[in-house]
Amino acid sequence: MLLKISNPVRAEMFNTIFQNIKLFTDNINITFTPDQIDIQCIDAAHVAILEVHIGSTWFDKYELSDNIESLVIGANANLMGKIFGTRDKIQDITVECGDDPDTLSMRFTSGDKNVYDKMFEMPLMDLDVDMMEIPDMEYEAEFSMPSQIYASLMSQLKLFGETMDIDCSEDKIMLHSSSIETGKMSTEISIDDLNEFSIDEGGELNISYNLSYMCNVANFHKLSNDIELKFKQDYPVQLKYNLGSPDANVIFYIAPKLNDID
Repeated sequence: MLLKISNPVRAEMFNTIFQNIKLFTDNINITFTPDQIDIQCIDAAHVAILEVHIGSTWFDKYELSDNIESLVIGANANLMGKIFGTRDKIQDITVECGDDPDTLSMRFTSGDKNVYDKMFEMPLMDLDVDMMEIPDMEYEAEFSMPSQIYASLMSQLKLFGETMDIDCSEDKIMLHSSSIETGKMSTEISIDDLNEFSIDEGGELNISYNLSYMCNVANFHKLSNDIELKFKQDYPVQLKYNLGSPDANVIFYIAPKLNDID
């Protein structure tokens, strides 16, 4: 297997994914097929699922041995984060391994003599993890907003509580967080300012989510100018970053918090 990314924007996206994936899991399986690479991981508390899908044409070079239908490698997410943390923004990314690998080779290179090339050999592991099938779902409310604004709002809400409550109707979207110690923060997302917005006629949603997970999603905001959010009462929210191509995206599913019953 060999892949290379020379496009600086896409190389930075790839870098962002692997620097932050450790927020959701300690270890990951990466599946390479002739058409794409796939990653799926579930956090230890089974609250969040992270999926990465990147088509082969998204890369500047993508090669898989003709006799290989799929190649699955297991890797430590924290180690991958450390490795990608050394990369300079102008460096190309090359990832390579054999058909039955014990190690994964990674190289960060550029033509700039002031930026040193870096080479890594990372040990791999066998992980017995089954892929979950996530069924397609009809959501009750969907909208898209600038990812930078999403990231700012999540970090601000987190200052005032551990839970984000969202109230969504045809007229407005309200976000709240609160605690006994800090009081309450509320903000209204103007529907007129959203890139896209749709909700079932007469629909009203009142759902709560753990802000730590919503903030972890926000750490990926550099992947795209926009983030798509899809809601259904009492179901996980879907959050999606598109990576500039129809066959390349990063998707999160965050389970709702159950209301406390006195």
